[in-house]
Amino acid sequence: MFGMKPFRYLCKPIRVLLIINLVVFLAGMFLGPTIENKILAYGGLIPLGFAEVWRFVTYAFIHGGFWHFLFNMMMLWMFGDEVAENIGERKFLILYLGSAIFAGLFSIPFYLFGALNPYALIIGASGALMGVFVAYYKLFPERMLLMFFVIPMKIKHAIWILILMDILLSRTNDSVAHFTHLGGVVAGFIIMALFEKSRKRFSFKRSSKKKTFLGDDVLEGEVSYIDPDKQLDEILKKVKEEGLQSLTDSERAYILKMSDRINRRRG
Repeated sequence: MFGMKPFRYLCKPIRVLLIINLVVFLAGMFLGPTIENKILAYGGLIPLGFAEVWRFVTYAFIHGGFWHFLFNMMMLWMFGDEVAENIGERKFLILYLGSAIFAGLFSIPFYLFGALNPYALIIGASGALMGVFVAYYKLFPERMLLMFFVIPMKIKHAIWILILMDILLSRTNDSVAHFTHLGGVVAGFIIMALFEKSRKRFSFKRSSKKKTFLGDDVLEGEVSYIDPDKQLDEILKKVKEEGLQSLTDSERAYILKMSDRINRRRG
């Protein structure tokens, strides 16, 4: 439903984030109002309490009601898993937590020096998820989705409509942290640009290595193994850690070649 794969097949960071959010939500719901108030008081992001740096992380794991929690977790489930698969689990955590922290930092000045309430309580994963949404847009700009679960639209158009809505509604005091959303967007673009720059620099260094010629199964410019299974394991390990985008053309070709061989053996 809604393109959501079964929980057990999700990437590990997505499963961990979903579980943490669920535990915090259930603790606030079932352990009584005292615990719920403490979670909000000590974990929520309060603009005037910006010196308490842990709040820039903890606020992203607290939600103000069932629908707030459900919607954000559905977004993480649907979009986060595919992003994590493509950029790698480690980079996904950097993207998610980095977007949450930057989104919080970005919004603070608008509360302290603008017309918004400096005593406001900012909670929710929306800032982090906007960073993930930007990453999804960068990876799959032509992908179709149902905007507001109703309107079919390409992601490359939907992202700008969401940004425009946050800008237009940012001064309405409608109990939505629009500046936090916008901070997540900015963080998403910055972090994805840094990932791309790092990938290009790493690919250039690898391609500049001396090529080896030990047979048609040897990857050009890569560390080579006589054992094809070991070579395939190394490539699959790289995919898990760094994502599909980290593969070179020769590595992609090697996976396809090995896949064809396995299929032929099966008949």
